[in-house]
Amino acid sequence: MVFRKSKTNAVFFLVIAVSLVLALILSSCSPQETAISNVEVLDGDTLRVSGLSFRIIGIDAPEIHEGDKPIGEYGQNAKDYLYWFASQFELSYEQKGKDSYGRILIYLFGKDRQTGVKYLYEASLTENGYARPLIYDSTSVPNYTKAIVDAYKRAYENRKGIFSKYDNAPVIDKTKASQMSSYKGKIVWLEMDVSNVKFSNDTYYIYSDFALVKIRSGEYNNLFNGYNLYGLKGRKVRFYGELWYDNYEGKYMIMLRAPFEIKIVN
Repeated sequence: MVFRKSKTNAVFFLVIAVSLVLALILSSCSPQETAISNVEVLDGDTLRVSGLSFRIIGIDAPEIHEGDKPIGEYGQNAKDYLYWFASQFELSYEQKGKDSYGRILIYLFGKDRQTGVKYLYEASLTENGYARPLIYDSTSVPNYTKAIVDAYKRAYENRKGIFSKYDNAPVIDKTKASQMSSYKGKIVWLEMDVSNVKFSNDTYYIYSDFALVKIRSGEYNNLFNGYNLYGLKGRKVRFYGELWYDNYEGKYMIMLRAPFEIKIVN
């Protein structure tokens, strides 16, 4: 395996893993699973093995390189955690097709070498607050999705990772519109006077005159429990998350994942 982390980091992550409830325990390997070793960790949700790229699905880890999305505050944490997970457990995966980039889409598992207990990586990473749910019906497995969703809720309740800033993240409103580029990739509260809410292309769009919030149907259907998004129209609302820029809309935006990332101001 390609590991470059110090003993201190390994101990640090071991303490984290023991202190949390790793969200999915499986008794045995499923027939669809394939063992892997000698992995190269690219970021928190991407591996390479023998020249093949693997995208770990069900989650969205922050970026470590600038691209369509900015570098995220917790991107390196997520990458370090995958290093640690791969060094601690025997790895296997369940394949769910390929994406448009040719990457193999997988759910990743780690089996404890001593106890034989098996864990779902996506839930473990998410429980630490280093990833958000990213759910597609075409690849979703209900019990894996539930484990990831439950882990995300616990990350929020325990103020882990991205939620460690929940109570003191900067509030960005229209008066700071000219400064928004300096917050790109940062965890913020985006305060907007909601002018419109619409649903298009499996996504909810929440508009203001200077910024935008999106909620994919995959996350809405699995986390929002029927929350009335249309009731936000005409209200001043704060939305919590990582600030991106939407080139198509020409506005700064947040991709929302859960209702606890919404606060109605008035």
